Amino acid sequence: MRLSTAKNIVKRAIKAQLDLAKNPDASDSRAIVPYLQGKVGIGKSSTVHQAAFELGKELGVKIYVQMISLAQYDPAEIAGWLLPNDDKTAMIRIKPDWLEPEGDYDVIVYFFDELPQAIVANQNIAGQVFQEKRIGSFKLPVNSALVAAGNRTADRAGTNPIPSQLKDRLAFLNMTESLNDTVAHFIEIFVNEKIVAFLGFKPDLLHRFDPDEDVFPTPRAWERVSEVLSWGLPALEERETLNGIIGAVATTEFYAFLAVYDVVPNIDDLIKNPMSAIVPDRADVVYAVCASLGAKANADNIGNIVKYIGRLDADEYGAFVIKGAFDKIPNARQNKHLREWAENGGGAQLLL
Repeated sequence: MRLSTAKNIVKRAIKAQLDLAKNPDASDSRAIVPYLQGKVGIGKSSTVHQAAFELGKELGVKIYVQMISLAQYDPAEIAGWLLPNDDKTAMIRIKPDWLEPEGDYDVIVYFFDELPQAIVANQNIAGQVFQEKRIGSFKLPVNSALVAAGNRTADRAGTNPIPSQLKDRLAFLNMTESLNDTVAHFIEIFVNEKIVAFLGFKPDLLHRFDPDEDVFPTPRAWERVSEVLSWGLPALEERETLNGIIGAVATTEFYAFLAVYDVVPNIDDLIKNPMSAIVPDRADVVYAVCASLGAKANADNIGNIVKYIGRLDADEYGAFVIKGAFDKIPNARQNKHLREWAENGGGAQLLL
């Protein structure tokens, strides 16, 4: 399923768990615990954080995501260490530190990441949390919810089999990469617009898993590429760094695309004169123009931008621009220019 679909399911699952916790007669075993499963670097963790952030805004509460990377803990760190009592007559279990993190929040989401990478002992401990919302004698707070994530065996990410009884306590959400969802997320977190344009032109390089290579392009890797581009490294050093993040093949194609920006028309002039400005005939240049238009869009210039994208050959170009512009325009769904674009076949689904 797409990242946006998984995000919406996670939001509803968290809300349902919180509602269930308010009912003293309800059993914790009724809670639906979503388990996000997918390729390395596809965006599982960011999907959980986005879901929590958006739900917090909807409910008007502060939601804190407590990430527990199960593969990085000893079983005693997850369950709580056993220590002798004061008179040394019995062993007592102390509360694990992840259970009550410090901070200012109204709701806590316990996010158990790397579930299949963890040893079976840790998985079994997590199983009690999923089933009963407790760890030994320590109960999770009422204002809490549970989510888990991990890779598939086929991803060669050092996974272990998940015990069958634990599988029965999870709702498996099998995620796949989605260019539209990733682009929307990249725009929201201000990933370099050149990367957004490149992936629109070469969507197959959004995620190209190669188990025989040390590095390969993934959505997470492209976020890191954006960070490196902001460093201002000399050209050779920048290229070598990108080779070490997305691999030589993707890096070569990306730099070939960057040369396109030298022939992109002046975007400010284009916005001022949408009906007379040049329309490039090369697809890579068009994608570069569209990424720049999306980045510069605002409530004042969107009318002219819509006029220009109406002159482009394919509807997908216009949709690419509007996705980049959408969050920058107040009340975008009611904006008359965007509605006219949608009604003329531009993509009504973007305004739903």
